Amino acid sequence: MSSTLPDSALKFMDWNWSQIEPYYQDLTDRPLDTANVGDWLADWSRLGELLGETFNRLYIATSLDTTDQLAVKRYQAFLDDIYPQMEAADQQLREKLLNSKLEPEGFEVPLRDMRAEVEIFQEDNLPLLSQELKLGNEYDKIIGAQTVTWEGEEITLAQLKPVYQDTNREKREQAWRMASNRQLADRDAINELWAKFMDLRQKIGQKRGITRLSRLPVEADAALRLHPRGLRTIPPRHRESRCAGC
Repeated sequence: MSSTLPDSALKFMDWNWSQIEPYYQDLTDRPLDTANVGDWLADWSRLGELLGETFNRLYIATSLDTTDQLAVKRYQAFLDDIYPQMEAADQQLREKLLNSKLEPEGFEVPLRDMRAEVEIFQEDNLPLLSQELKLGNEYDKIIGAQTVTWEGEEITLAQLKPVYQDTNREKREQAWRMASNRQLADRDAINELWAKFMDLRQKIGQKRGITRLSRLPVEADAALRLHPRGLRTIPPRHRESRCAGC
């Protein structure tokens, strides 16, 4: 069935969950043994790559222009309509592979990661993780709107950074103070957002049975796995079209 997937994420980006779900269902229903595990992993990888690239493209569109409401709407629609179902479906496939007791050659590390992901997965947390990603988008909007007027031109704080390397100390100080003052202007908004993040993280931790926030495993966070600023894009997959020795 995977042969009917689009050949690029650009064609995949407008798909809704009802179009994506049959591909997950096919992987769930397909028998799994030593003869076909390579094909099965390759098909799962292909689906994951399309979803990961779609997410990244939607997120990047919101960061390129933080005032683009259409981009924000498409990004949040993905978080509401696809992300939770995708994570739940991926969990089923991880469990299917682990329960099969199959261990493809060279797949020791991904299997280790999958065991950890299965152990800490909490489906009740998926809506909360979607909210966390949305808060991250709000943060990007605040930061993206931070501009200053430097030498008669309005520029972002990122564009101001090269001035910090100028040999003129007074110029460097002027740029630094200008950037700092602009950042401080958003202090209340950032603090309010931080409080929302903390509340969400506490709820996520409580659902995992963690009472101290410092013990919440960041590496286990599905939001960080997906987020472009985070560690990974999608749970580990078999990246080759066939697995050696399968």
